[in-house]
Amino acid sequence: MKIGIFTDTYKPQVNGVVTSITTLERELRKKGHKVYIITTTDPEVNYTESNVLRLPSIVFRPAPQYRLGMIYSKKIIKKIKKLNLDIIHSQTEWGMGAFSRFAAKRLNVPLVHTYHTLYEHYTHYVAGRHFTKQAKKLAKAISKFYCDMCTSLIVPTEKVEKIIKSYGVSKDMYVIPTGIDIEKFYRKNYTDEERKELRKQYDIEDDEFLCIFIGRVAREKSIDFLIESFSKVEDKKIKLLIVGKGPELEDFKVFAKKFNFGNRVIFSGEVPYERVPIYYQIGDLFLNASISETQGLTFIEAMASEIAISARFDDNLKEMFIDRKAGLLYKDTNEFLENIKTLKKDQELVKELKKNALLISHEFSAESFGDKVEKVYCETLEGFKKGEDFTLFRGKKFIQQIRSWKGLRTPKKGPWS
Repeated sequence: MKIGIFTDTYKPQVNGVVTSITTLERELRKKGHKVYIITTTDPEVNYTESNVLRLPSIVFRPAPQYRLGMIYSKKIIKKIKKLNLDIIHSQTEWGMGAFSRFAAKRLNVPLVHTYHTLYEHYTHYVAGRHFTKQAKKLAKAISKFYCDMCTSLIVPTEKVEKIIKSYGVSKDMYVIPTGIDIEKFYRKNYTDEERKELRKQYDIEDDEFLCIFIGRVAREKSIDFLIESFSKVEDKKIKLLIVGKGPELEDFKVFAKKFNFGNRVIFSGEVPYERVPIYYQIGDLFLNASISETQGLTFIEAMASEIAISARFDDNLKEMFIDRKAGLLYKDTNEFLENIKTLKKDQELVKELKKNALLISHEFSAESFGDKVEKVYCETLEGFKKGEDFTLFRGKKFIQQIRSWKGLRTPKKGPWS
């Protein structure tokens, strides 16, 4: 098959969506499929990329780490038409997501969509602390509109399926967790000496218990809750290392100073992606307070890294952590503190949790992920050929206005010229 993946975010950016896309891209190519990435321009990319088409884009000012691409270009459609795509797979509801809808309709190609982000948890980037209810309502409406428009819909967890249905989407959904290259996170890839040396870089002594958070340092990750709850840990031999960058990094540094932690709370900032696995492994406990995750890839990475996990209660974690005993959950600060005490003291429990977690992590392999998505493509194509079409925007006048947008130009260089 020839597959076009449309996305607003792609390498060299680092986030869960990019991880999902690059993993899928690699696995599909292993199976012999041709994969093309249609995405936005990036100021850090000034070189030719094979099978990647970057459309003109602008910075999304409320969240500068993201970019918005144009939503229609007759010139680009002509280039994409030459590829003879069998499937268009969109990974966003916004700029490139809108473009993928037009492309699918214009080229008469089925549209598969993966719903990655629960936007109702991210409205603060646009509305700040004002008009919160209205912003959440709009986010839900946009999500429903897009999900209704696609031929097939993929969601990462049953939690997301349930939420999407609460928006009014009645379409059947494929529940497919994102796969990761779990082998990268195995402990055998690093020596005890390497792990010990990295701990020393952050002044973590051998007898100190290190709690670690890895991810985007942003408000929706509830890092303020993590820091404030950690301030009630009385044992001075317990430290917290927060790994990652994000829009609120400096704000959280200031917030942490209010609690006079001294050197007990450490911010590493961004670390090279290839070094992320060893950061999990230097910790004694992986902590997370976010309830905005659609899946939570960092949990799977931590499980493959064989580190104990304590996470804030969320529906998508209940089965994995409670029923299958891969970690502990907490609902409030008291339970947060109790989990840390328990996992620091009870090594037999830790051993059991790590063993279960490692076994479960194998279910999220990249190969399995590729197999499941490939099956969706095959079923979608089969239904599409039987005449199960879908409806996009109605109103010729609106489409004509979009097609007349000629203010932006695509890069001249590249394999698409």
